[in-house]
Order: sequence, then C-alpha cells, then structure tokens
Amino acid sequence: MRPLILILLFLSSPTMAEVYQWTDAEGNTHFGSQPPPGQRQQVEIRQSSPGDMGSGRQYQGSESDIIRQSRELDRRKREQRLEAAKSRYERRISEIGSDQEDRPGYVCTGAKNRLESARERWDAQKVQGYTLSEQTRHEQRIRDAQRHRDNICR
Repeated sequence: MRPLILILLFLSSPTMAEVYQWTDAEGNTHFGSQPPPGQRQQVEIRQSSPGDMGSGRQYQGSESDIIRQSRELDRRKREQRLEAAKSRYERRISEIGSDQEDRPGYVCTGAKNRLESARERWDAQKVQGYTLSEQTRHEQRIRDAQRHRDNICR
C-alpha cells in the first residue's frame, strides 16, 4: 500500500522542465525545450490553477475590450427591443382608436332603442298599475340601459 501512495505522490507532483525563450532575426519570440544555438536564456514556469488567465497586461486589456464590446452589443440589442416594443404599442393604440372611431353607428342606435323600449314598457306598466317590486325592476332596467348607452355612444 505504501509504495502505491509514494508512486501516486510522485506522479501528481509538477514536472519541472527547462523552457527556453529566444527572439529570431525577424523579432518573433519563440519558446522551446531546446535552447537555440548561441543563446541560453531559461524561462521560469510558475504554477497556476485551472482557469487562471495569468496577469499579463496585454491579455487583461484585450479581455476588458471584449467584455466592453459585449456589454455595448447587449445594450444596443436591449434598446432595439425596447424601440420595437414601443412601436408595436403605439401601433396597437392607434388601431384601437381607429376601431372606436370606425364603430358602426347602428351599435349606438341599438343601445338608444333599447333604452327607449325600457322607458316605453315602464310607461305602459304605469297605465295598468304596478307593485313596488315591478317599479324597482323597471327603474333598474332603465338605469342599466342608460349606462349601456353611455358606454357605447361615446
């Protein structure tokens, strides 16, 4: 059991290898495990955790640019969706207004005729005689017909 633990510990430890860095005649930087002829500059490799992006200024700057561009794109998309919703709302409001204006006159005429009919029935009932409950019922019908007429005939 002990040898297995020792082997696992040995395998899990970080491997140290020499890494060399050099710049060629064109100014390009290269890294490798073998030094170029005539140069021997060793590079130190630091331990890093997964997801660690390093602390290089150039990378952080480009990352913030990417994030800024992404946020700007999201903001533009939100504004476009808001403008589209506003135009749909305004278009629907104008449709509703035109529906009310285009409402046929016979709807209002019908409401007025129903009110007149309720009044005529009440007048006819008065001639024949009525009870208190009949009077209440007829007056309620007239009030309902008036309310309906007022709602329809604006």
